[in-house]
Amino acid sequence: MTSTPMLLFVFDPQTVVVVVNTVSLVLFVLIIIQTRSSLPIRQITPISISGILGVPFGIFVLDWADTSILRLGITILIILLTLAVAINRQSPILDRKFAGIFVGFIVGILITSTGVGAIFLVLFLLARNWSKNAMRGGLSLYFLFLEGAAVLSYLITGMMTFERIVLISISIIPALMGFGLASLVVSRMNEDMFQRVVILVIIITSLVVIVREIIAL
Repeated sequence: MTSTPMLLFVFDPQTVVVVVNTVSLVLFVLIIIQTRSSLPIRQITPISISGILGVPFGIFVLDWADTSILRLGITILIILLTLAVAINRQSPILDRKFAGIFVGFIVGILITSTGVGAIFLVLFLLARNWSKNAMRGGLSLYFLFLEGAAVLSYLITGMMTFERIVLISISIIPALMGFGLASLVVSRMNEDMFQRVVILVIIITSLVVIVREIIAL
């Protein structure tokens, strides 16, 4: 969520999506191992399956569509949903019985195509008051399946170029450093503080995306 807006200032959207989604796989495995005792496998599995079903649609959008306007609209909606969760007023979309499957599918499309959209799933879990370890583990399991399928699609469609493989190899080092630092920070947070920090990060990151897209337009 935090790296994508910054990388968009330097690289084209397709490169950013491919690199971030690939590097993230290593982090997801580490987080799953770290939170294995709280891993909500039963709850996150149907959401993960629906996310994988959205990957082919996301690949199509990434390959053919101009995603600038789409990313801007998504980010504005994310801010509105974040504010709704922050003041404990759930969105009707997030409150429906099969919302998890719907959100998982939409996020599968958005992550694969634009690199923006993971926050929808974060908000969905925040609205259901999952513990911080359950949230981190559940999100990591979802994105391990989703982005694993996406990376396979990048290889099949020729999007995994040599230059992008080099970027991925370099990016793994700071990603691992960030994981170590984040583990120390999260271990010192209680549940309430964790949720407040997540909401703050979402809002700041979304504002950066909006500024970037307005400048690009």
